[in-house]
Amino acid sequence: MADKEKTPAADDNKIDHYVKMGTIAMGKHAMVLEVQEENTTNRFAMKLLLPEAMKDPEQVQILKYEGKVAQALDHPNIIKWVATVHRKTNIYLILELFKALNIKSYLLNDIVGLQSRLRKMIECTSQALLHMHERGYVHLDVKPDNILMNRSSEVRLIDFSLTEKVKGVLGKMFGGKKEIGGTLSYIAPETIKKEASTPQTDIYSFGITIYECLTGTIPFKGSTPRDLLMKHLAAAPPPPSDYNKNVTPEMDRMVLRMIAKKPKDRQKNMQEVMSEFRNVQPFKEDPEKLRDLKLAEAKASEGQQSLGKRLDSRTDHARAERAKVDPEFAKTLPTVNVPPPPKAAMPEPPKPAAPKPQPVATPRPAPPPIPMPMPMPMPQMMPGFAPQMPFGQMPMMPGQFVPMPGYPGMPPQQMPMQPAAMMPQPGMPIPAMPGIPAQTPAVTSQPAPPQTKPVPPATPAAARPSAGSVVRPGQRPAPPPTAKDVDDLPTMDELPDVL
Repeated sequence: MADKEKTPAADDNKIDHYVKMGTIAMGKHAMVLEVQEENTTNRFAMKLLLPEAMKDPEQVQILKYEGKVAQALDHPNIIKWVATVHRKTNIYLILELFKALNIKSYLLNDIVGLQSRLRKMIECTSQALLHMHERGYVHLDVKPDNILMNRSSEVRLIDFSLTEKVKGVLGKMFGGKKEIGGTLSYIAPETIKKEASTPQTDIYSFGITIYECLTGTIPFKGSTPRDLLMKHLAAAPPPPSDYNKNVTPEMDRMVLRMIAKKPKDRQKNMQEVMSEFRNVQPFKEDPEKLRDLKLAEAKASEGQQSLGKRLDSRTDHARAERAKVDPEFAKTLPTVNVPPPPKAAMPEPPKPAAPKPQPVATPRPAPPPIPMPMPMPMPQMMPGFAPQMPFGQMPMMPGQFVPMPGYPGMPPQQMPMQPAAMMPQPGMPIPAMPGIPAQTPAVTSQPAPPQTKPVPPATPAAARPSAGSVVRPGQRPAPPPTAKDVDDLPTMDELPDVL
């Protein structure tokens, strides 16, 4: 039972005595498979017609004709034919297995890698086309899709379904009826006009292919197939250097000559193309080095924006090398200026200090005098009493303790105030005394003098009675008359805590 279940699966994975290993490409009428010959290690490429195409006699004839052309060719740069098989169940070609990408894939994914190996590709493809022309065939479908190249720069030309014999009825019959696969971007003007095909026809298509490898684009584009074909017939292509400044002028001339409108204006054959290309340098600078330079410049501009356009030594060397071969590029290089040393290492000369503008003092009005409380009158000492403190010489301070009558060491009654003990404050009236009229000192707007450190008072001299108040021995002095404008001494609400 197990063997019966495995047999259908094994049959589905085999075509005759070839085992399927994978799919290489898929087309409209055929597919390309990687196969291995049964009971061997030999691997090949199988171009197999699809079931629908097998029902079309024209497609069957095209495949068989392609096998016949491949069998007639024998060149290292042309895919090798192995066998053509026509059975009721399958129709296919067995070809050399060449594992490589086509040029179209390089254009889409690694155009710089393609440009760095462009010389090898052009030389190998030119030799393959030259071999076909010498055998009397014109490829008629030269385009990036039909050129294979591996990492070792080995090249194979493939797909001979549109190939014609230069002078033959069979070739003209297939060439006039077959549909051009892919795009019309590489078709020659004489093919559009249905004129006879010549080796110059392949030169035109190969020139369009080289143009695309140099620039990454094709020279003619159209919104419709008719518009595109009309540009092939009449429009003048721009030089490749318009799209890629790294392309040399001599390469421009060679490519523009290959895609001339008239076959007589092109090179006569592939041998002339090869001879001209040997003396041509495709690029001013190696594409890979130029790419590395651009990457280094982009990295330097991103990581060192504060340092301007200064580059490291490797990038600077690469730019210098490019300037040697490209005078126009050298003109665009900025002059290298030595950066100044840091400010800390360069002492600056002392600059004269600018005179600071003196602020203009605006006179301010003097503040109004603060009213001070009337000082307490100092009692007069009794004759023969030794003073404990120089009360008469110390100025009264706000809050200073003043002994009240009745305290120890003080007379029981109020003592008269002597004129010398009065300490008038600014703005306060001076009480009238006997023989002295009451005065009010004038208040001036002059600011108070600066305070100085108080000097200890000297020992007070004996008080002398003033005029009009002579005290005789054994007689108490009469109390002074009370002035009408002076209130009685204020009483203390709280006694000082001295006990």
